[in-house]
Amino acid sequence: MSEGSERDVSESEGRYLRAIHLLTAETDRRAKTGELAAVLDVSDASVTGMVGTLADRGLADYRKYEGVTLTDDGEAAAREFAWRRCVAENFLEDDLNVDVAALREADGDGSGEDPRALGQVLSDEAVHRLKEVVDHPCDGACRAPHDEYDECSSEVRTTAERVESEFEP
Repeated sequence: MSEGSERDVSESEGRYLRAIHLLTAETDRRAKTGELAAVLDVSDASVTGMVGTLADRGLADYRKYEGVTLTDDGEAAAREFAWRRCVAENFLEDDLNVDVAALREADGDGSGEDPRALGQVLSDEAVHRLKEVVDHPCDGACRAPHDEYDECSSEVRTTAERVESEFEP
């Protein structure tokens, strides 16, 4: 994957990539569009449209009636997306004492702004510098497994727990 292309993933695309990544890891098969719709709380049509977009970008392999899986580039983008959110979440919660969950639910229906998106708008240099400032060991709270980053571990919690907690309102 070309440098910087993971950051070219929108917040919405990143959520779909993460859901596909976590569901396929949990089930060891293609994620069904209905499963994605349920996890992300969106319509089946929205899922079909987005997985088509991800497939067009080379991030997913979508087969009608069979489901979707990520390409190597898609998996890298999903993990980078999650890692950036993890750095932002750790910084906001541990260093600034910001209650990220409370901000996400600020309007009472769980559709508030997600402050973890901060990780997506920072440059590569900025997010890596922020990670140096944060420098917390992985506690599993961010659900962002990635072999490249020592502080991240996919074994902290089961994949099912990560799917459930990452996408709850």
